[in-house]
Amino acid sequence: MARLLAGVSKGVISPRVGAKLIGYFDRHEGSIGIHDDLNARALVLNDGTTTIALCSVEMLWLWSNIVSAIRQSVAARCAIKPENVLIFCTHTHAGPAPHVTADWDRPLVDLIADIIVAAFHAQQPARLGFGFGQLIGYNINRRWLNRPADPSVAVMRVDTADGKPLAVLGNYACHAVVMGYDNNYISGDWPGYASRMLEEELAARGGERCVALFSQGGAGDVNPLTETVRQRLAAGHPVGTIGSLTSFYGRFDVGLTDSWNIEDRAGGTFFEAETIGRAYAAEVLRVWRSVNASADVPLWTEQIVVNGAVGPDEPPGEGLPPEYKAIVPEIQSGNVPLEIMVIGIDNAVVVSQPGEVFSETAVELRKAGQQMGYAFPVLVSYANGSYAYLPPANAFSEGGYEVQWARKYGLSRHLQNRIAEAILPILQRHITTQQ
Repeated sequence: MARLLAGVSKGVISPRVGAKLIGYFDRHEGSIGIHDDLNARALVLNDGTTTIALCSVEMLWLWSNIVSAIRQSVAARCAIKPENVLIFCTHTHAGPAPHVTADWDRPLVDLIADIIVAAFHAQQPARLGFGFGQLIGYNINRRWLNRPADPSVAVMRVDTADGKPLAVLGNYACHAVVMGYDNNYISGDWPGYASRMLEEELAARGGERCVALFSQGGAGDVNPLTETVRQRLAAGHPVGTIGSLTSFYGRFDVGLTDSWNIEDRAGGTFFEAETIGRAYAAEVLRVWRSVNASADVPLWTEQIVVNGAVGPDEPPGEGLPPEYKAIVPEIQSGNVPLEIMVIGIDNAVVVSQPGEVFSETAVELRKAGQQMGYAFPVLVSYANGSYAYLPPANAFSEGGYEVQWARKYGLSRHLQNRIAEAILPILQRHITTQQ
């Protein structure tokens, strides 16, 4: 096996001022300025046999047609197969609508593809390792206060052959919604702060060109625990429940008084976003320091498509609003193709899903992977397209905003079971091969 090669690149992808914003409902105003630039960060890994590209994009999500165009552009310009490109979004709600092409000076597809290709051409001998940490007290289960939010922080460390920081990839579950719906400035929200802090810190340690990629874990039902939220909870005032906000979001299936709503509607401050970003960055650095990096890192990847559509034993989906149907043309009657990418990196495994995955799903995946023998099983959401929320089966009977949108996409309550049935044999097969 050849020694590991790795290349990194980073570039600004901010839209024009005035760009249509996305991430909340009933936001019709365009952006009024750029508080902090949005970036895409790419990491290319090559073990001599398999080459993969990982790209973190500071946007809410990318539709699958945009992802496909980026992958095809990359494959046409360098030796990376389209199916070996994983593009995931930080899920900032202070960002633009990706399908409004006029909001960029250059096509968004070209901007992101250029960054991945640049990382490919920057490959050099490298070393890599994984570690896990925890960040407690900065995220909260927004549906159920008495249910946990996954505190795990997964860290991948990539160094040059002489030990200088080249890349760090972190994974944590926490919606990038600190700034709230009333903010009209472009921003990477708390993950943007975190990535910039990590890059500054690692540059001071010799990693002048080090990039800090961020990936969301099971954040579909997890919000940031800001000071604003802490104060409301301390005063006995919930930020909002399924029952109390029905007038804004439409009728929910159930009205349960201890449920958490989708967003803190009052929003937060840039200082609060920086605070969470700083806490996350500190935990990533703590784990990073403990990771032993190796140059002997085998890679493998598999791509599967799972049909997430409702089955004959379920009521039909409610259907997407007309404006969404034009953006998500791949959803046909009776078929919702969910692309799942599984990447093996030594004794780590990364499983991606195209949407908002709940915390319990990420925890279950990690437990199943560890039981098989993987030291570092990680779920990456908002990856290679998006179909909004991908709830577990139990959430469908509980209702709520997230389930409501899953129903609009025509998603089955069994979709996470189908995904598990598809990926677990893959994980088992590869871990058996390693043993």
